Amino acid sequence: MTRFTLLWLSSLSLCIFTFHIHASPLEAVQKAQKRILPELHQNGARLLPNYVNRKAWENLIKVREIDTEQLLEHARRILRQEMPPFPLEAFYDFSQNGNRYRFQRANGRRWDRLWTLCIAEAVEGKGQFLAAIAETIAGKHGISRDPTWVLSAHDRALKNIKGEQITIDLASSNYAWQLAEWLACFNSALPKNVVAAGVKAVYKFVLEPYLEMAYTGNYTNWWTKSDANWNPVCHAGVVGAALAIPMMPDADRALIVASAEICVRKFLTGFTPDGWTGEGVGYWGYGFGHFAQLCETVRRATRGKEDWLLWPEVRKPAMATPLSRLTGNLFPIVADCSMNVGADEALTAWLGARLRFPVNTKISVKKRLDFPASFLFTPTAVQQSAQQIAPFILPKRTWFPDAQILIERTPRLTLMAMGNHNGVPHNHNDCGTFTLALDGVPVITDLGGEEYTARTFSSRRYESELLNSFGHPVPRPADTLQATGTKAAARVESVTFSEKEDQLVFDLSAAYPNATGLRRLQRTFTWKRRPTPVLELEDRVIFDTPQSFESALTTWGTCTQEKRNILAFTFEGKTIRVQVVTSAPWHLVKANITGTPMGKVWQARTPKRYAIRFDKPVTSGRILLKMTE
Repeated sequence: MTRFTLLWLSSLSLCIFTFHIHASPLEAVQKAQKRILPELHQNGARLLPNYVNRKAWENLIKVREIDTEQLLEHARRILRQEMPPFPLEAFYDFSQNGNRYRFQRANGRRWDRLWTLCIAEAVEGKGQFLAAIAETIAGKHGISRDPTWVLSAHDRALKNIKGEQITIDLASSNYAWQLAEWLACFNSALPKNVVAAGVKAVYKFVLEPYLEMAYTGNYTNWWTKSDANWNPVCHAGVVGAALAIPMMPDADRALIVASAEICVRKFLTGFTPDGWTGEGVGYWGYGFGHFAQLCETVRRATRGKEDWLLWPEVRKPAMATPLSRLTGNLFPIVADCSMNVGADEALTAWLGARLRFPVNTKISVKKRLDFPASFLFTPTAVQQSAQQIAPFILPKRTWFPDAQILIERTPRLTLMAMGNHNGVPHNHNDCGTFTLALDGVPVITDLGGEEYTARTFSSRRYESELLNSFGHPVPRPADTLQATGTKAAARVESVTFSEKEDQLVFDLSAAYPNATGLRRLQRTFTWKRRPTPVLELEDRVIFDTPQSFESALTTWGTCTQEKRNILAFTFEGKTIRVQVVTSAPWHLVKANITGTPMGKVWQARTPKRYAIRFDKPVTSGRILLKMTE
């Protein structure tokens, strides 16, 4: 294979001149490269034990308590099947009708085949799966022959599939990491031409495009300069592949690690100073989880000399998710999080062990064997977190002042209230949203994200009622929905805490710049700690001229009007009653929320919106909702 990197090394001075406008980041990367180069293991640092190291694999299976017979039987079933071809027709679905899932499912099975065959062979060590592994990598339909490794949803203009460009995405970077690790693991056990084909593909689809950016300072992949989860996810894959791939020059490995160090710090700026991410807990597990994988991979490769997890800006984002737990396994359902969003408990426990903060002592990562987590976040580290650190006890309240999120906890009733703005990643127009749960069941709640389509990430995103403010438990002044962007924001007017009650007051006016005649819209959450806790939610509005006004509550359950001013919301056997107090006559307006929710369980249900609406337009008005079990 032609050594692309040697060409770039020889022409580096020309590149620096040509891309002089990027001199500052380029100089920073080069400086970091010089520091990191002598710290790296020679010939890389892979995660997977070598195939011939039978003791290491036997110990891994023992520690993880893996059912090897079940694993081998699954691999034998795959062995009886032919390697499926690249699903080219399905790739075009997204550009034609916005559907990404047919391609992702079909292509995912091909990569799952590689993982299953490789892990089975590594565990058993008898050679029965080696021929099938070789076919999966370099056979007629082998992954090394694919026209692209990016997902169809990330190639809207079809430039990758047509060979007009090569970009790096969430999938291709992690495919490269996994394949590079297996090539290093089985190196001497696979035919040389198979290893060569795999190495060439990893270079083609990931390492060469990234090296071009790193050597020139011309970072053409948008995620390298982004604070979104793409940054650490892709960098983890690129760095992991570079450290594992056989025969890569040490200077190139060091350059990629150095580039990742400089670029990935941008991801950390996406967290508020109190550690919250607008993408929510689900994307915290994905984005920050990959950041942790990147940090641990580099730490091991440099024998502990590069420990990015100890950067001062890392600690609060690492701890924010444990602090955001409402109760049990219920977390804030915000942005594009699904209704069943939860924290990655193994990741949380490992972070607690590394950064010395309290975690749940009941966490276990045994019986899990996935890549790369099973080879990074070891049971030993998790057990240390349980043994050496005090158990984590949720406080009665948690306040994230920068993210404007308040969490209130009692043994039965739990509240999450949020202000924030409408310009966060994976944004919903939801300033002032909240979730009220009883015994861990979100009865009155944000409804989570929608199943991703081409529209979801386009100019038509907010046509979805699950994403615009109609599908959220927020006010609607003058029949107007909230706007999008950072200027559409809640402003905290006051926050007061005491033993008996807490109160959070938002000015939501800026979230509705298009509402006719709107002068002021104030939302107040008052949490009263009584023997039976009560949430008082009050909306006050002032218009220049009479306008319509309503406050909505959203639910996956049902609402029954038990009395003229008493509403009973019931979901999964739990009921929260709402007493309605208003300054003018009102009526209840029921509507089904349109859109396709995330997850088959939720798609089988119909989310509903219940609006307490004034009978006539008002110049000023007040709606007070008293909620309790």
